[in-house]
Amino acid sequence: MSNLNVKTFLPQWVAIVTVAMTLATMGAFLTMWSVGEVVEETWGETAMALVVGGLFGALLAGSTGTAQAMVLYRQGINPGTWIVRTLVAGTVGMAIGMTVAFSFMDVDTMPGALIGLHFALSVGVPIGQVQSQLLKKHVKQARLWVLISAAAFAVGFGVGLPLSGEGREWLAVGTMAALTAIVSGTGLVWLARRQQTAVVV
Repeated sequence: MSNLNVKTFLPQWVAIVTVAMTLATMGAFLTMWSVGEVVEETWGETAMALVVGGLFGALLAGSTGTAQAMVLYRQGINPGTWIVRTLVAGTVGMAIGMTVAFSFMDVDTMPGALIGLHFALSVGVPIGQVQSQLLKKHVKQARLWVLISAAAFAVGFGVGLPLSGEGREWLAVGTMAALTAIVSGTGLVWLARRQQTAVVV
C-alpha cells in the first residue's frame, strides 16, 4: 500500500463502510428475529441463536467486506477473495457468538456495552484474522490488523448498542457503523504509513 493517499482513502473508507454497515444492520434487525421465532418454535432456542447469529453475521460481514473491497481494490487487494473470506468469517463468528450468548449469558440483564463487546469480538476477531492473511503482501505488520479489527467493532458495538431503544434504532446503528469505520480506517492508514516508513528507511 505504498501508493495509499490518506486524504482520499480514509474519507472514502469511512463513508462507504458506514453506509453499508448501517443499511445491512438495520436490514438484519428487521428480518432476523422474525426468522428466529420460526426456528425457535421448531427446533428450540439454541438453533434459533445459531440461525439468527449466522444471518446477522452474514449481512454485517458481507456488507462490510464488500464496502472495504470497493476501496481496497485500488491497493491491489483481490475484492472477490476479500469479500468471500470476510463473509464466511463473520457468519461463523457471529453464529457462535450468538449461541454462546443465549446459552451461557443472561442477555436480558447484562449491560448493553458488555453484550456489545461480546458480539464485537465474536465478529471482529475472525474477520480480522482472515483479512490479515490477505494484507500480508501489502502491509508488513498485517498481524496487527486482527487487533485493529477487534478494537473497531468493540468501539462501535460498545458505544452504539447502548444507544438503542424505541425510536433510536437509526442513531444506534449509525453510531456503531461510523465508529467501526473510523477506527478500522484509521488503523489501516496507520499500518500503511508504517509500511511506507519502513520502505523509506
